[in-house]
Amino acid sequence: MPGNHLLVRGGSVLREGSLARADIICRAGRIVSIGRGLKAPAGATVLDAAGLLVLPGVIDAHVHYRLRLGLVTWNDETFESGSAAALLGGVTTIIDYTGQGRGVPLRRGLDDRLAETEGRFHCDYAFHCVVPSWSALRDPAGQIARLVKDGAPTFKFFSAYAARGLMTGAEELYQALEVSRETGALVCLHAENGPVIDLLSARPPKAPGAFALALTRPPATEWSAASSAAGWAGHTGGELYLVHVSHSLTTDIARQARTLGARVYVETCPQYLSLDESLLRRRDGPLYSCCPPLRDKASVAGLWRAAASGAVDVIATDSCAFTRARKEAWRGDLSKLPMGLPGTATLLPLVYTRGVRKGKISLARLAELLCAGPARIMGLYPRKGVIREGSDADFALLDPRAARPVDWRALGHASDYSPYQGMKLHGFPRHTVLRGRIVMSEGKLVSPARPGGVYVKRNRS
Repeated sequence: MPGNHLLVRGGSVLREGSLARADIICRAGRIVSIGRGLKAPAGATVLDAAGLLVLPGVIDAHVHYRLRLGLVTWNDETFESGSAAALLGGVTTIIDYTGQGRGVPLRRGLDDRLAETEGRFHCDYAFHCVVPSWSALRDPAGQIARLVKDGAPTFKFFSAYAARGLMTGAEELYQALEVSRETGALVCLHAENGPVIDLLSARPPKAPGAFALALTRPPATEWSAASSAAGWAGHTGGELYLVHVSHSLTTDIARQARTLGARVYVETCPQYLSLDESLLRRRDGPLYSCCPPLRDKASVAGLWRAAASGAVDVIATDSCAFTRARKEAWRGDLSKLPMGLPGTATLLPLVYTRGVRKGKISLARLAELLCAGPARIMGLYPRKGVIREGSDADFALLDPRAARPVDWRALGHASDYSPYQGMKLHGFPRHTVLRGRIVMSEGKLVSPARPGGVYVKRNRS
């Protein structure tokens, strides 16, 4: 069918961990053939990939676009801006979150989010279902089981934020992990010790500017929450996914739990691999506030070692964009400091530059951390995350020799700054392909006024 085929010609294709020159023929959004010297079907679009690396489309498994912060406030990222930034960075699929209140059925929260986002995503997307209160839900186990069957098998819990009605107690987390064992649901946990953070926050430390954030949320608040949760995962047989792990000791805790039979996965983020807590001491420190906060340089190095060894399973961004003005309006009150950094557009370039080019991880390991790993864990595999016949034709094509400094104006995010501003990075894609269509080329969206992303149901079995 004319116009329904794409031939990606002559690129260095990364598939199943190996890099080799190949052509790829795509039809109706899927990969139908991979090989050398393939002939373009009649009417096919031909994309010249000579000299380029052809990677699977990246999956950002942790983003916050239009995150509700109160009754009438949100962060500054929209679904359109966040998903545009995704394509500019070679990310073809993201997983965001639902945002219903306490006691609201989880299915209604998902349906509301789907209605809110319809026709607004440039990339493909899915949602983690937030569970703000286990005890307030009617038959939470049954609700989770039904959503797993309906293609939404991942659920977000918090061990902090009691004042916001989000905190999950130990007995509730235990029950959720039991349900995980029975249904295949994945328990995703924001692992911080909320009561201790509340105690330390009530005694504001004497520290320069935003560095107070690091003192009220020290690494031990993460270690303690992660250790407890990993223990319950091992005891119940449920599956636990630790989101935005900020410190290398937490990866050691998870690794030890695995040796004892616990099914625990670890996600870290580019900010914890690229930035350190000294930035919080600067006058513009609020621009670098995120939760958990940035850690010391030793932890940055340790996280890279964990990423290389397999102790880290996924690198995702926790992208949550705010404008500079909103970041700077906190006036020294930590409770009013917006937490979050824009990150989807720079995910691939940061990991490629800081990891692959510096010899900390291999290119195959990058693809595991950004593509195949999140696809397997989140229930997208093998539709997403790999280059193979039958999979979605999602690709990020990058010139391994090309580099450019980060400039927030070219990233697509709704924020008017980047925490990586001025860093010279390799790995910005020249082209992004989504389901067999070229959607981004040379730093520009092909159809910016027509978002073409679709909701993807998932199956972890």
